Amino acid sequence: MEYAKQMLDALEKGNMDQARELFKQVLANEDDETKFNLAEELYAMGFTGQAKRLYQELLGNYPDDGDVLTALADIAVSDGDTDQALTLLDRVKPDNPAYVQALIAAADVYQSQGLYEVSLQKLTDARKLDPDEPVIIFALGELQYDWGHYSQAAAAYLELLDGGEENIAGVNVRLRYAESLAQTGRFEDAISVYQEVGEDSLPIADRFQIGGLYMQVEEFQRASDAFSAVLEADESYTNAYLPLAQAQRQLGQPEAALVTIQTGLAHDDTNPELYSVGAELALAQEDSETGERYLRGALKLEPDNQHYVLAWSNFLLHEHRDQENIDYLGDLDASGESDPQLYWNLARSEENVEDYEKARSNYLLAFRTFQDRPEFLREIAEFFRTTGAKAEETAALTRLTSLQPDDFDAQDRLGELKDES
Repeated sequence: MEYAKQMLDALEKGNMDQARELFKQVLANEDDETKFNLAEELYAMGFTGQAKRLYQELLGNYPDDGDVLTALADIAVSDGDTDQALTLLDRVKPDNPAYVQALIAAADVYQSQGLYEVSLQKLTDARKLDPDEPVIIFALGELQYDWGHYSQAAAAYLELLDGGEENIAGVNVRLRYAESLAQTGRFEDAISVYQEVGEDSLPIADRFQIGGLYMQVEEFQRASDAFSAVLEADESYTNAYLPLAQAQRQLGQPEAALVTIQTGLAHDDTNPELYSVGAELALAQEDSETGERYLRGALKLEPDNQHYVLAWSNFLLHEHRDQENIDYLGDLDASGESDPQLYWNLARSEENVEDYEKARSNYLLAFRTFQDRPEFLREIAEFFRTTGAKAEETAALTRLTSLQPDDFDAQDRLGELKDES
């Protein structure tokens, strides 16, 4: 044990050359129990190469030792050699005292490979042998959560909590339980669990999570407070700016929301949604210059995003920049497979510049989708009236009055058309 202790002392002091020499003495002189204990210490310190060397030597002397086999399997996993890890774990037989630990370790490997059913079988076998072991129950919860079976995960975490287990392997079980409840849509229950922990004591990621839950249940002030607390703790937590702005908008605080967006973009100018929401806020406050800048920012990052394309086209229409809108939508698929609102927008701009033939084509493409929308029918009827297409105007108004019989202007115009015919 003397050489092992000296080696650990040398490592703690950073004397690597001395530690290497002492390691040779350990291999030549120390007993197997000392080597095993040193291997555990070295692995915990991150010296996996030396730990592996010791375990391999011990495995030569004790080929069926379950502790050595599982330790070597753990090292194999950390080295990325999962096949070797499973081969070693398969050597641990059911009568071995380390068999349950080997099943847990194998389940973890299979879970990492996405083989959830095999992992579940391993953990089920382990639980049959040791039904009250918290580590097994926790592993089942983690597996089910990773698998997307959130109700089963929540049940496992709740079982641990009922048994008085609050922390396992450095993980807060109560927070895991809250996360599982949130994933099942039990937002109020998840919030209650977070509140049991204490919002002020939540890690920043969980504070962000509860902010999202408050948004789900429309408690916007609490959501705003939660996201603000996240950013007060870490202003570079860029995921919090957008939901904070959305909460502020819901609270009727558009100016504050726009400031939040501007601050968020100062920290992260690669998020197109920040630009998009910022544009909406700016345009709602009649700040066309800022709105245009932000719309351009969103499109620069995602030029093919249909939401941003439509927002830009809407902006051009609102600003009466019809030729720009026509040029922008010039490559629109004439088959009618694009967003139908874009055909309507394009038709409007073409009508405004008196290109009636093209406007007619695009109005008709939009008609496929909007034929039950009264506002569209009014607009296309007016277009047909402008262009003297009385039959088409009659058809549009007839459909409009069938949808809205109390539209007396449409009824009167239909009467005029009948008199004229």
